[in-house]
Amino acid sequence: MSKKVGVVGLGAMGGIYVRHLMTAGFEVAGYDLIEEYVGALKKLGMVACQSPKEVAKASDVIITSLPSSYALESVIQGDNGVLESGKDALIIIDTCTLKVEDKLAIGESVSAAGMFFLDAPISGTPPMVENREASLYVGGDKKAYEKCKDIIEAFTGTNFFVGNIGDASKMKILANYLVGVHTVAAAECMVLGIKAGLDPNLIHEVLPKGAGGSKMLEVRGEYMAKSDYRYDEGTIFNVIQKDSSIISEYAASLNSPINLFASARQTFNSAVALGLSHMELAAVCKAVEISAGVDRPLIE
Repeated sequence: MSKKVGVVGLGAMGGIYVRHLMTAGFEVAGYDLIEEYVGALKKLGMVACQSPKEVAKASDVIITSLPSSYALESVIQGDNGVLESGKDALIIIDTCTLKVEDKLAIGESVSAAGMFFLDAPISGTPPMVENREASLYVGGDKKAYEKCKDIIEAFTGTNFFVGNIGDASKMKILANYLVGVHTVAAAECMVLGIKAGLDPNLIHEVLPKGAGGSKMLEVRGEYMAKSDYRYDEGTIFNVIQKDSSIISEYAASLNSPINLFASARQTFNSAVALGLSHMELAAVCKAVEISAGVDRPLIE
């Protein structure tokens, strides 16, 4: 029998999950506080629900895509939350990036209710998720993971089972460290090339294919080359600010140096101070340009 999938949180990432799942032939039920998100997906065939509890009752597997631990706790443990459904053996795939201790605590409450919690943060920008190029790191019960691997494969490019609840979040911390450092490195490289008299579009065409290439230079370098950071899907700078705190606090708890990331974080802060936070994260390049005395107009 075909699995019924629920998605709670239908924003920049969750809405894309829904579209991919429906394309793959899954019956999808969804919920979000923002009615506009729900209405748009309902027109495409999603079953609209009035609460996370209702989504749970209609689903065999739930995927959560939420901005904070408070939001996840409310969805799972709150009034009309998932646990109130009493759905035995329900699998919850949580794609949020949160503190390791928060995932562990929520995992315990889900397990106590007779359900399965998969700590499964997603690594990728919304365009990467749209193109099924993102990766999912999964920790938790391996049999539960194997049961819903077909669902995971419907909205990701790759996925990896990495261990217990918490281990996947640790892996995501490492991934986000690299995203931050590589994004700022791409910006500094682009600006250096521009000051050297090279065409930014040529820089983006050539460098990602060499030994110094990175996914961020490939994906965000395109925004930087065009000086076009228009972005309507979500608040990416808010995400990096939240993730930066998680990374910095976790590294401090282990007394592990993250000097490159600390420097990159300050560059992101500069971009926010310049009023660029409504744009794609690649707009950090504009902050580097200003520091370097480069005057390129933004496409708006």
